[in-house]
Amino acid sequence: MHRQKHGILSNEHSTLERIFFHGKSSMSNFCSPPGMKMATPKARIFTEKIHGQRALPSTRHENDCSRRCIFTEKFHGQRFALHPGMKMTAEGACIFTEKQMKAWIQTIHQLFSPEELTRLARKTGFIRRQRSLTAEAFLTLCAWGDGSLAKQSLQRLCAALTLWHGCSLSSEGLNQRFTDRAVAFLREVFFLLLLHQRPLLLSAMETYRTCFTRLRILDSTSFLVPADYGEDYRGSVSSGVKIQFEYDLLSGACLQLCVQSANDSDARFAYHAQHTILPNNLCIRDLGFFSVAALAEIDARGAYYITRLRSDMKVYIKENGQWKEWDWESLGNQLEEGESVEMEHVYIGHERLYVPRLVFRRLTAEEWQKRMAYVRKKEKRKGKALARQTLEQKKYHILLTNLPQESFDGQQVYELYSLRWQMEWLFKAWKSVFDLEKVKEMKKERFECHLYGTLIAILVTQTFLFQARMYWHQKEDIEISERKALDLLQSYWHQLLLRSHMAEINLFSLLSLLRKHAKKGRRKGEETASDILTKLEIW
Repeated sequence: MHRQKHGILSNEHSTLERIFFHGKSSMSNFCSPPGMKMATPKARIFTEKIHGQRALPSTRHENDCSRRCIFTEKFHGQRFALHPGMKMTAEGACIFTEKQMKAWIQTIHQLFSPEELTRLARKTGFIRRQRSLTAEAFLTLCAWGDGSLAKQSLQRLCAALTLWHGCSLSSEGLNQRFTDRAVAFLREVFFLLLLHQRPLLLSAMETYRTCFTRLRILDSTSFLVPADYGEDYRGSVSSGVKIQFEYDLLSGACLQLCVQSANDSDARFAYHAQHTILPNNLCIRDLGFFSVAALAEIDARGAYYITRLRSDMKVYIKENGQWKEWDWESLGNQLEEGESVEMEHVYIGHERLYVPRLVFRRLTAEEWQKRMAYVRKKEKRKGKALARQTLEQKKYHILLTNLPQESFDGQQVYELYSLRWQMEWLFKAWKSVFDLEKVKEMKKERFECHLYGTLIAILVTQTFLFQARMYWHQKEDIEISERKALDLLQSYWHQLLLRSHMAEINLFSLLSLLRKHAKKGRRKGEETASDILTKLEIW
């Protein structure tokens, strides 16, 4: 088959994009798509100045009172053809990435300096007069303390403050420091880090990217919290928190991050986040984010999507001016295990949304067993069984995409969709390395300090991880394991970056440490994300 090579969009008119985050309940006060119920607004809009100008929500979202708006970007133009782009030499790309890593370390030193942290603490009201507990000591305790803030006793946390910072506090004195102002202080530090991270990582991608402006993966992770948080963090069974996270797989840059109640809708979040999508972005979405309105908006913005078809969504074919419902069961019974077929020009839902391509594949016996094991586990957790039609459709993998067939055939579309699992590995690392979900009984403000402090630690280490991953891929075609690298970086980041006598760390020693101890293992016959991206000529 003739294969058209891929290229990049070279004339983006803006480099800023909205990132939003809130600590209350839900997305609200929008014009929702049909069938979506909206929640009551519970928070205010905040804005941040960028280069002397204030970034405001667009007119379409001016009534949104549930998110904190950090910055936004607009795009101009149309979808560009996928054709070869320019590429920097490997040596030049490595030098550029080294400069970016040094710039990130310098950013950390500046933002985490005692003077800057004290300024932010006074700005948010966390510190009003001189106290024994400094802003630096509090940030260290919440982000890089001796164990998780949410599972250690107050006595042990006080001992850590005395050991590391010479700060003597009683258990009750420390507990009283966990206030709304303390949460606001940590949130401000987190937002400033985000503001510096995205431009840094996205600029590095221009050194060697050859396809798609961004490869966007959106997913969510949730965990239980004490029941008395129910008013602010509602769940389907008990109180819970959900984190919506979207990042660019190619650069590692955080595109969107939002804290919600566990029972808030993924599809609603995806629908209201469409304004951040640019031409030639590729959006990879799971079933929970499926929305006909969102797919239409992505296509209208000149971007591409790959998503699974929801089991209750009907598919139509237009023959001789007449609508005919697609009988997927009859077609599935004709396919052998692992066999796939592709249909073009289909329409989905009662809205009859046009979709250029539908890729239909029957799972192998091994894939079917793995999927059913996951389904049974999910049924047991939720306490209800899936409908027969839903279970029957689990035998198949049905993907919708508007990618051009001459650039990516059906098998390559499946390979691209499999990259979504990179987000699952990140979420597992968040919970296992950073103890994000381990929350015992405590006051809500202490939990929120744990949440923001952990997100700060994740952002600092994850940003360096993506830079190191890029560096070793360019230099020696080595792939770094996200789980191993985050474990190493979280263990030593406090000593490497935050202690004054370690201000001038040896960058190459740290890179060598990751190369030696965080190299990704390879299983026979399995492809890594880098293998897929290279094979498909995306980088």
